Amino acid sequence: MGSTSGCRTLADTVEFLRISVLRSAYHRVVMISFMIAILLPASGCGYPPALESENALNAADALYTAITSRRTDLVNAVESDLKQLQSNGQLSAAAMGSLSEIIEKARSGSWQNAAEDLDGLIRNQPVNSEPSK
Repeated sequence: MGSTSGCRTLADTVEFLRISVLRSAYHRVVMISFMIAILLPASGCGYPPALESENALNAADALYTAITSRRTDLVNAVESDLKQLQSNGQLSAAAMGSLSEIIEKARSGSWQNAAEDLDGLIRNQPVNSEPSK
């Protein structure tokens, strides 16, 4: 440091603190970036589960109509269709799980949130997901 007597001058102390803060801030940025890189893929961000068949896409569209019209009877009918599609292998457990969560949201009265979630699921299908007939 600048003083030969071993004591820090005010300028030396300020410089030391400035460097410490910068290092600390740098380490925080590095740690936060690392945590985001590790946790983001594990948090479910990305594509929603694929609707594997044309029938599954049609059922999701019917569910959207049922939810936006706030008709519990139609929601129940579409849910039954979805369960049948799952048992026939035309809808994965992951996709059924996502759709079931949306159905429960609607049933609890969160119609708008359910509609928005379903819209996102339909619009954000995986790019390389080509429904089979």
